[in-house]
Amino acid sequence: MFYSVYRVWLLTAALFFLPAPPCSEAAASTAAEKYTGKGFSFSLPASYIPDGPPDGGTFLSFSSPYSNVKVFAQELSKRVRAETYIEYGNRQLYLGKAGFSLRQKRNTTVNGYRITALAYSRPPIVSLDNDRNYYREVHIAGNRHNRVVTFWAKAAQEHCFSLEKDLDLAVRSFREIPEEPPAGQTPAQTLVISPQVRYTGKKVTLEIPPGEIVWGRFCPGVPFDAGSYDRMQDSEVRLGHKFEFLMTYCRFPDNKPFPAEAVQNVYRDGRVLMLTLQPFDGRTDWVAVPEIIAGKHDAAIKEWAEGLKKIGEPVFVRPLNEMNGDWDPWCAWYYGKDTDLYILAWRHIVDLFRETGTTNALFVWNPHDRSYPDFEWNNPHRYYPGDAYVDWIGLTGYNNGTSHPADTWREFDDIYRPLYDDYLRHYPNKPFMITEFSCNEAGGDKARWIERCMVSLARNYPNIKIATWFDSRDNAWLYQLDSSPEAFAAFQQGLRDGNWLKRAVFSAP
Repeated sequence: MFYSVYRVWLLTAALFFLPAPPCSEAAASTAAEKYTGKGFSFSLPASYIPDGPPDGGTFLSFSSPYSNVKVFAQELSKRVRAETYIEYGNRQLYLGKAGFSLRQKRNTTVNGYRITALAYSRPPIVSLDNDRNYYREVHIAGNRHNRVVTFWAKAAQEHCFSLEKDLDLAVRSFREIPEEPPAGQTPAQTLVISPQVRYTGKKVTLEIPPGEIVWGRFCPGVPFDAGSYDRMQDSEVRLGHKFEFLMTYCRFPDNKPFPAEAVQNVYRDGRVLMLTLQPFDGRTDWVAVPEIIAGKHDAAIKEWAEGLKKIGEPVFVRPLNEMNGDWDPWCAWYYGKDTDLYILAWRHIVDLFRETGTTNALFVWNPHDRSYPDFEWNNPHRYYPGDAYVDWIGLTGYNNGTSHPADTWREFDDIYRPLYDDYLRHYPNKPFMITEFSCNEAGGDKARWIERCMVSLARNYPNIKIATWFDSRDNAWLYQLDSSPEAFAAFQQGLRDGNWLKRAVFSAP
């Protein structure tokens, strides 16, 4: 037994080059189970249980009584090489964001494969029982399938030694195998389409029958600025259409009090509001996710929950949106790729709303249609908080046009057909909304884009209940409805011709 443990320690030290942390646990069992991914196999101790079926063979997840292991198979290309994947993926770790600290990094070779191994940690979150804040990450490159297989794992400090041994077993047992042909996917059209949507508040009812779509709108300043609200209403007169669903952004938590009067005015005007809550100070230095989990912002969250409860009308709440984008500091890129922390933060917010009895809040979970970085660990589905914590699925994708060198013109169906089908397979029992979208002027015919969009949206996406136009300029991207007379006229005509729901909000006298 002594020889066996000593031999494992030597192998682990060769891989991680780390001193063993204090450890009082017994030696792990030598029993192991073999698992397969997309073109590879490996073993883990029998104490690990799969968290679910492999996601296309490129993602596998396991839990043991003391640790979690996730396995990602990242495809490489001319643009994404192994070094790019590893180094860019860890850029924020190297900068020490969110208190993360790189403890060791080592390159070596095992069984002919190039191995990059990292060890890092973060400050413990004292509100969590058994906080697993010590991390191990091993990248296996140099295989014939032109991909990097990553073993990402975490445990509490007292279990670090066992975790290192577990990953050593996975690396030493790693083998390439013939790839199985991909299993056929269930056609999205055969999945259940959400039924009628109906929410009733103190005086306002939102009702969307099956097959109907409500148009929503984001306008800068609305609903908090009276002048902006007036300008929006003037454009509605010209369009001949009232937008009964409004979306806005809120820095959250903030030192400002809950904007009760502005929110209430939306409902007095016969509309429903979605609040996009973003813990953002204009930079990406503040990473709020661990702070939310630790309860640092509970008072502010409860203030908003209590404010919405008093209003008593159906209100959509969209926290931490586009979490798979590296422009948002709630992306796991900023906190060790640990998407579990995002899920805990999301659930903490929802739990606080429930504790206050704010049953009129409807939570919208909303990734971006494209992940940045586009790596397996940043796949949007890794962030899903669970059906019990999500009321609506939000879809977001823009036609950026060609204002920037990296931009490409994308038709509406190019963006939303694959996104819609993918999300229907994952979340067939949730209603969908397009939380924000638009089309730029540069690179194509925006008016024609709008025409095709409105026809396709009405015919081909029955589970989308709400579609919200981002009516604003965003730097070089001209997303406004009136960015050109032709674009405005196309939207105006589409609202007249389309089978859109004209009345979804009903107000009691």
